[in-house]
Amino acid sequence: MNPVPVVVIGAGVIGAAIAQSLAARGVGVVLFERAQVAALPAASAASAALLEPLPGADPNLASLARRSLDRLPGLCATLRDRTGIDPGWSRPGTMFVALHPREAEWLRVARLPLYDSIGESPAWLDARTARDLEPALSVQVVGALRIGSTQSVDAPAFTRALVADAASRGATVLAGVGVTGFRREGKRVVAVETDGGEMRCSAVVLAAGAWSASVARLLGTDVPVVPVVPQRGQIMAVVPRATAPRVTHVLHGAGGYAVPKTDGSVLIGATHDDVGFDPSVTPDGLQFLGNLARELVPGIATEPVRATWSGFRPVWRGEDVPPCGPVANLENVMVATGHGAVGMTVAAGVGEVIADLVTGA
Repeated sequence: MNPVPVVVIGAGVIGAAIAQSLAARGVGVVLFERAQVAALPAASAASAALLEPLPGADPNLASLARRSLDRLPGLCATLRDRTGIDPGWSRPGTMFVALHPREAEWLRVARLPLYDSIGESPAWLDARTARDLEPALSVQVVGALRIGSTQSVDAPAFTRALVADAASRGATVLAGVGVTGFRREGKRVVAVETDGGEMRCSAVVLAAGAWSASVARLLGTDVPVVPVVPQRGQIMAVVPRATAPRVTHVLHGAGGYAVPKTDGSVLIGATHDDVGFDPSVTPDGLQFLGNLARELVPGIATEPVRATWSGFRPVWRGEDVPPCGPVANLENVMVATGHGAVGMTVAAGVGEVIADLVTGA
């Protein structure tokens, strides 16, 4: 049997976007996923998916986010039309809310110029205007910074749609199959070993999210460690009743955010828990989310809670930015992982970058 052109390890949003971009260019792909696609506790199943530009970030990361955000509306429309899965795309915009004068000063002096420098046309809203736009906000609000470009998706649906589109274009998706090792010939990986058998390949892309470090260790002791660790994020979904104020923007406060979704729910999040692979939703986490809701959006804080959950962000603990490209000491292996809380934001761009590299574009 001829080798598969590219094996992608991990069907979270990063791996899914890579597989979709490669398949759209006619490249043969096999996508391995150790569990089920977009299933908890993977980050792609847990994310609130607020997708914002990254002014002030490393220029490479900010550029990657811009490429991703520019691609996203058309990509989501294509995914919906081709797969029948609605990614839940919307463009709610963002309000960074100040509840104290010092917060307002920092937003106006430090944040507003950053967004202005990248052409986002930020607007400063006084307290009355902010409350007129978002009646669920606290009466303590003293002002808000608004940008209009923030997008959002339903994270699990978006990930599943990417995978389904890749499959419709010829990719093979193997869910419930774990990678157990690699067979190498010198500086090349010639096969991926799994608990379902061996798969010969011409190239490998490692995109295993929070589990990337353990997979990378299987490549050999001469390959640099991938310093990615899991970070648990706990989230709450509130479903406001018809009599409650409607949240229309992504709302950022000092401790977290509220993200409106197309199904009418509002996601409140999120914790940043360095607890390894413990998926528990904890009393402390729920108390944090409840307090955040009462401070940021008291108008919906007592509305019914539909669900609470947690997932593992892949957090990069190395120098510089998370990797998106070749692995040192190996000629045909690439890595794309460690993007943490901005994984959803950059995914569509990462998919294109890896596809560029694989195809020589």
